[in-house]
Amino acid sequence: MITVRLEKDGDQVEIESVRAAATSTLRETYRPGQKALANRARISASFERLVALNDDIIIGTVQYRLENQSLRVIGLGVHTDHRRKGVARSLMSHLKEIAEREKTTALRLHTIKETGNVEVFTRLGFIVVAEQEDELMESDTFEKLTDVEMVMWLS
Repeated sequence: MITVRLEKDGDQVEIESVRAAATSTLRETYRPGQKALANRARISASFERLVALNDDIIIGTVQYRLENQSLRVIGLGVHTDHRRKGVARSLMSHLKEIAEREKTTALRLHTIKETGNVEVFTRLGFIVVAEQEDELMESDTFEKLTDVEMVMWLS
């Protein structure tokens, strides 16, 4: 059974293990450029983190913060051994509860189109609201990458 909770002291090693596994497939498509790394370092402390667990082992993670009547979502990652088992859906369900409790209107995120993740987020209830050439990521596979902004409107 998947449980979700806020990050606690002592979770960092497991979180990094999940992040490394989750992003390994993404790194075949893109990697953060220097501007993206600097931006992440600058804003990371302003985000809260949820973790998904199975038998007390962290198998998924996501960060979020309140931003202009929305809940900004970054860094959704599920360990490759636990994909397609409802982990991302469980994390998103908890984010929706937080967003509704905070009386926000939507969940918002950005993803790179070339990863195939637009379809993943669409299945989770997001819609595409904007696309533009990405200026923060680099790729050895694609000449240009596309940043896609997606929103899940809350009722």
